[in-house]
Amino acid sequence: MLPASHPLNILVIEDNETDFVLFCEYLKLSRLPTNSIFRAERLGEALCLVHEHQPDLIFLDLSLPDSDGINSFERLNAEARHIPIIVLSGLLDKQVALHTISLGAQDYLMKDELDEKVLTKSIQYSIERKKILQKVVENFERYNTLIKATSDTIWDWDLRTNDVLWNEGISSIFGFAPTNVQNTIEWHHQHIHPEDRERILQTIDECMREGRDHWQEEYRYKSANGVYKFVYDRGYILKTEHNKPYRILGAMMDITERKKMQEELMRNQIETQKLITQVTIQTQEQERREIGRELHDNINQILATAKLCVDMALNEEDHRKELLSKGYDNISKAINEIRILSKTLVPPSLGDIGLKEALLELIENITISNELKIRIKATDHHIEDMSNNKKLIMYRIVQEQLNNILKHSGATEALIELKTMRNWLHLNIKDNGVGFDTRKKNRGIGLNNIISRVEMQNGKMEIISAPGKGCVLKIEIPG
Repeated sequence: MLPASHPLNILVIEDNETDFVLFCEYLKLSRLPTNSIFRAERLGEALCLVHEHQPDLIFLDLSLPDSDGINSFERLNAEARHIPIIVLSGLLDKQVALHTISLGAQDYLMKDELDEKVLTKSIQYSIERKKILQKVVENFERYNTLIKATSDTIWDWDLRTNDVLWNEGISSIFGFAPTNVQNTIEWHHQHIHPEDRERILQTIDECMREGRDHWQEEYRYKSANGVYKFVYDRGYILKTEHNKPYRILGAMMDITERKKMQEELMRNQIETQKLITQVTIQTQEQERREIGRELHDNINQILATAKLCVDMALNEEDHRKELLSKGYDNISKAINEIRILSKTLVPPSLGDIGLKEALLELIENITISNELKIRIKATDHHIEDMSNNKKLIMYRIVQEQLNNILKHSGATEALIELKTMRNWLHLNIKDNGVGFDTRKKNRGIGLNNIISRVEMQNGKMEIISAPGKGCVLKIEIPG
């Protein structure tokens, strides 16, 4: 029933005065809530009233002075699609009136059969039917808009007939002309890559047998040009009240570019890992060579001198004390050299002394025998909150860069800065050396070793330098 709080505004298009008066009388007897009744004798006048008053309901006589039959309804319906229209017809116009129902009229009434009961029923039915149709149209338009907004290929598989319906995605994404698309499940299956087909059909079958509602898989699908695209396909299984699947609605997403990016990322990761392994091996070999050179050229020579002094002391009693003293000094010197060498190889106990203290000790050992002045700025106490593993990585990076400065830069001053910011550790190492052109400089083992350590921590690295301008190494590592 219509709510009493909504009185109707009704437009009656009727050129016969008697029929209009009779209609108004029946409307009063129906006791339906009404607000205003407008009358038009011509279709042109009615169209103006539609735009001016926007009535809730229209009654249309098909035979008018300026229009007749189907033409009257079509012209009015084109201007008032949102308003329910009931056709008023005489006996001679009955077939025409029936035809207007198929064109969108909500009902038709025979004038010689009209009374308040028929009128009441027709008005209530027509308004409710129009509301339902309007919702259907809105939902359909919303569905079409959603389909157009998505880049997916939508498919609808009727399990009872094995017919498949497609949206425009089958053409826009896979390049099939509408005339070449077949609405059969066999056609769809033929375009699944042969290596994927059995797996896909099996998983769909398993989902239906197990009573699941959803299905999803990735596979390759052949385009119109014969090229296979990677797709991510998912379907929703509709069931009867007896839980029997009868329809599957699905959507295929083209993920070819995403697959390419994943494969490229995987290749880059493999190449990075190869580089890290290569640099690690090179670094180990370089360290072994340097240790061997240090042992042979320095420590071995000192020990040989000590041995010679001891040998001479055994044979020369007059100079024994002096020779033993020299031997003692050389042995002490060898011990000190071994201690310095071991400190460069064995990682400091960062958990005990902290990163800043370990770096100060490293700087002290470096500056004992050279003119490089190294300062450190590390007042941020959050630095020591890092894991020992990250502290060791930062220690090794500083150690590696200081060695680079000593060997290649000719610098007299260097500054090490450590701080944290937004859960990132920032390390800057600056020197006043000769600098270099970063576009032309080849990466040595030391620099590659730093790069590999940064990449292993998903960090960032930047080198700022120019000839005669010194060098700044900037490292950022997540905490």
